Amino acid sequence: MIYRMRTYTAVRENLGIFHHFFRTHLLPVQLRHGARLVGRWESEDGRVIAVWEYDDRAAYERVQAAVAVDPATRAAQELRRGLPDLFIEKDEVFMRAAPELD
Repeated sequence: MIYRMRTYTAVRENLGIFHHFFRTHLLPVQLRHGARLVGRWESEDGRVIAVWEYDDRAAYERVQAAVAVDPATRAAQELRRGLPDLFIEKDEVFMRAAPELD
């Protein structure tokens, strides 16, 4: 398994809009194409962290390719253009499970 962690530095006053946009427009497309959301958190300092699980890097690439051409993705991008800024910074890192403790 591999995990993708995305961290957003959110615009605090637009956090509700950010969460709604994710739940309504982004999450369904990702799930439809096989992405698995492990969890999504909001930190005390205004960051939003999402962790996704994939079988391997090839599975991630397949999911992302399908999401990119999904008409709902294009519709979400158009909708987002009319929204206020949702975040000011985004970071992404891929992870794998650490070896088990002896």
